[in-house]
Amino acid sequence: MSHRSEQSELAEAVDVQETGMPAGRKDADRLWGAELTTGWESRHVHYGVNETGNSGAYVNEVGVQIGDLALNAWNGFGLGNDFLEWDFTAAYNFELGPVFVMPGYNFRYMPGHVDSHDHAAHEHEGEEGHEEDDEGGCHAHNTYGNELFLTLGTTAIPYVTPAAMFLWDLSNTPGAFLELRVDGDVPVYREIVSLQPYALLGLNFGYNTTDVYGLNNFQFGTQATCRICQYLSAFAGVNYSVSLEALEAIDQDNVFWVNVGLSFAY
Repeated sequence: MSHRSEQSELAEAVDVQETGMPAGRKDADRLWGAELTTGWESRHVHYGVNETGNSGAYVNEVGVQIGDLALNAWNGFGLGNDFLEWDFTAAYNFELGPVFVMPGYNFRYMPGHVDSHDHAAHEHEGEEGHEEDDEGGCHAHNTYGNELFLTLGTTAIPYVTPAAMFLWDLSNTPGAFLELRVDGDVPVYREIVSLQPYALLGLNFGYNTTDVYGLNNFQFGTQATCRICQYLSAFAGVNYSVSLEALEAIDQDNVFWVNVGLSFAY
């Protein structure tokens, strides 16, 4: 599941802004809602792994929410690199007072993705069409993942949402990942400008590498969202990922990146 999709599902579950306005949560009394988000990332980072090298990606997402069921389709393609990814996600939110539980499924498809020698590659065992280029130091593969995830969190703390997400990739076993995170939603100016800071700790259980199990990365950042009108918001964010033991084992450096975009919600 892409980092953007993960944040979207969490935002929809707890009824907070994430990038613009989450699908279907602008009016809590509505049965359904929809959202279209488009934007640019200076790097695309997936659970601490930089998948676009020294260039960025153009990303798009469409989300529909019917009651507590959320359906999302996410796409990213590289600008100046060969990155290409599709994610299709379904999740259902159960609320137990201030606690929410959200099981879901994500299909991740990356046709012909190329990881250059200057950043780490995934070590999925379920990859197809694997090729090595000894001269260029490139790692090219077609890969897909069938990912089940479960998110547990609470909305008991004003402006802050602690949550834990466990993911298991059925197509690439062992391929599990645990993420402990805190997301904020802080109003700055009326209902027009708000900040969404976050911090997370990722734990690798075979998802990024089978050489080291345990600490994967520590990541933090913030995003500013400006509501332009009832249906349109603009956002910009800064992010930083610190590689820990698992990512150091695959030579993944620390990564800084920025993102900007627009969100259309109804």
